[in-house]
Amino acid sequence: MRRAEPVAGIGGIATIAGVLLSDGVGVTGVLLIALGLLALAVPVVTLTTRGPAKSIGTAVLASAFGWIGIVLALIRVLGDSSAGAWLALAGAVLAWVGSWLSMRDESTPGAAAPDITRRSAPAA
Repeated sequence: MRRAEPVAGIGGIATIAGVLLSDGVGVTGVLLIALGLLALAVPVVTLTTRGPAKSIGTAVLASAFGWIGIVLALIRVLGDSSAGAWLALAGAVLAWVGSWLSMRDESTPGAAAPDITRRSAPAA
């Protein structure tokens, strides 16, 4: 697992918890929960798949849509300044930063090197 993927997952959990702790869910709450689940999928997909393609794709989606979660959580804070709304905002920022940083990490944990037969150099 890349270093920043747990950060994205924790941010997704904090976003979902913040929405559920605030007064009402509403349309912005449903969208924030969906974006929190997408951020939570970043470490889960890495742990359940082989190779980097699916985990990088999930991180790309989470970082591309993460700014929408930040805007929605900020709108939610401006309308309702409860602790749950602030937690959702902090979680959305953490989820976006974690998914963006995991996308920048070029390591491929869990990937196996291909088995290539070695041949001798041709004689000159």
